[in-house]
Amino acid sequence: MFSIRSLRLLAAGLALAACSGSTDPGSDGSAPQVRIDAPAANAIVAGQVAIDVTAVDDFGVDKVRVLIDGVLLTEMFTAPFHTIFNTQSVTNNSVHVIRVEALDVAKNLGSAQISVTVQNGVNAPSAVPQ
Repeated sequence: MFSIRSLRLLAAGLALAACSGSTDPGSDGSAPQVRIDAPAANAIVAGQVAIDVTAVDDFGVDKVRVLIDGVLLTEMFTAPFHTIFNTQSVTNNSVHVIRVEALDVAKNLGSAQISVTVQNGVNAPSAVPQ
């Protein structure tokens, strides 16, 4: 038989657990929210292009990967998530896919992708300053 004191402690503990929510990353079932802030989707780019990413998660973002046409460009572990894409490294006058993937501490994956057209040459837009 439980004492009144032990029942009160049990009830208080259950109420506290219900109100506080879990902080165990193992119980995290939601993927990070990911957005590519720059460049804009369907932009025409040239030279050194800034890639800016926003990635948020209720338990924290573990890492962000940036891929160009499926090839890893870089991994970042702390915000702000910013890198430079050298468009000279890909085929000119063609469309390329920038994909970003964010993993949270529970290894849930969130992603976003855009396409850009690379046009290096005489009529290319000016490069983004670093």
